[in-house]
Formats: sequence, C-alpha cells, structure tokens
Amino acid sequence: MSQFIKTLGLGAAVWMSSLSAVYAAPTQITQIFQQLSQSPTVRADFEQQKKLPSLNKTFVSNGSLLFSKSYGVAWQIKRPVQADLIVTPTKLIQKTQRTFSQIQVDQSPYSSVATLFLQLMSGNEQALAKNFNVVSANYSPAGWSMSLTPKSSLFKKLFVRVDAQGQQFVNQMVITEKANNLTTIRFSHQTSQPTTLTAAEHAIFQLAK
Repeated sequence: MSQFIKTLGLGAAVWMSSLSAVYAAPTQITQIFQQLSQSPTVRADFEQQKKLPSLNKTFVSNGSLLFSKSYGVAWQIKRPVQADLIVTPTKLIQKTQRTFSQIQVDQSPYSSVATLFLQLMSGNEQALAKNFNVVSANYSPAGWSMSLTPKSSLFKKLFVRVDAQGQQFVNQMVITEKANNLTTIRFSHQTSQPTTLTAAEHAIFQLAK
C-alpha cells in the first residue's frame, strides 16, 4: 500500500509568466487540455506496474478510479490490498479498513505527481505548469501524447520524466524515476456517464472536507 501511495505521489501543478519558454508546442498542448476538460466526471479501471530493475521485480496493483472536476480524484485500490487514496487540490487522503490519514498537498514532497492526474483531467494548464515543463506535445484527432519534466531540484531528485498519452481520456502514464525505476499506469473502461455522482461516490470525497 505504501509503495502505491508513494508512486502516485511520485508516481496516485503551473505558470503564466514562462508560458512561451515552457511549451514546445503551445497550440497542441492547449488542444490536449481543451479535450480533457470536456469531461466533468470520469470513471475507469486502472492497473499500475512498478518495475524495479535493481531487484528484478515488478509490483502490480489495480482498482478503479473516479474523477470529479468539482472534487478531485479517488483511487480505489482493490489489489494487492483494499484502500482508498483521495486527491483534491488541497488534500491527500489515505483510507484503509483500519487507518485514516490526511495531509495538506503543499506539505507532501510528492505533491506534484500526486496532483498531476487531477490537473490533466480537469484541463488545468496553469496548475500543471507550476511544477512541470512540457518538453513535447503532440495532438491529433486520433490521439495525443505529452512528455513532462520536473522543474524543482527536489522533484528532479525523485523522478526524471512523466509521459502521458490518450484520446478523449488519459489512457496511460509512465513515470521514469531515478535508478531506472519505471511506473506504468494504464486506464481502461473509461466513461464520462453519468455526469453526476452517486451518494456513495459523493461520500468518498466528503472524507476530504
């Protein structure tokens, strides 16, 4: 569980004054964010694979994801353990059957990547640019991709780059960490309907109140 939380926090942010310097393809990156921002609610399944070359091991976890533009992202982990990770613009919440913890986003060393998916799905260009440089971006009706590198010296010590790709939704994120550790998160069965949250889904985000 702690490894999953760390990875989402590492690897589940940006800007205005330096827009021209940050973006290699400002028109294409804008098109990507405009497309992603059209879905106020997204539900999906996910699988995360974390490869550790030094140990010759791959750790796998999976579950379901709920994105709400009004509230945040809830990662509901089903395997290898059951737990919830809730990410809002201001808080990170971790909940299991026996434990509950929360921390302010600005107090977490992993806040940039923990909130990355939230910023992508909500189409929040400004938030993303605070912590990341967009070094490449490609958009077409068939799909899009972008590569991000961390800005701060702290985040540069944790990971090298983040690559994301998708179509209507984010389909995959790959986080390249130091020591060649690689985390891949794949999303499937995405849907934007229904747009309103159920009572149970709404209750999940109330944990962050």
